[in-house]
Amino acid sequence: MISESPQTVTFGTFLKTLRERVPPESPMLGPWTRLPARCGRRVTQEEVAEIVGVTRNWYRRLEADEGERASMRLLDRLASALTLTSEERFRLFLLCHPELVDGRTPLTLVPRRNVP
Repeated sequence: MISESPQTVTFGTFLKTLRERVPPESPMLGPWTRLPARCGRRVTQEEVAEIVGVTRNWYRRLEADEGERASMRLLDRLASALTLTSEERFRLFLLCHPELVDGRTPLTLVPRRNVP
């Protein structure tokens, strides 16, 4: 669980923290198998980007909070790749799309599923 105060963390900071906590020796990123050459090394932005189907530059911009917003589908793939708990998943969606709790837009999260 991420221990930072909800008021101080941004979407990008939260995403970077989630990526950096994946153990380097982990052979998997969610349901995806890591390349053998990458096992034993920290998980990079490039590796996550490849797995979720975006460019490294797009993913970098997400972590840098450069105004990019992820779609619900991309958030679902990120949550699966980073093996988030239900609470972390919910927080990821809300940090990226805060309008979901403003009372105007009903909050409907994409059901978790295995994505090849």
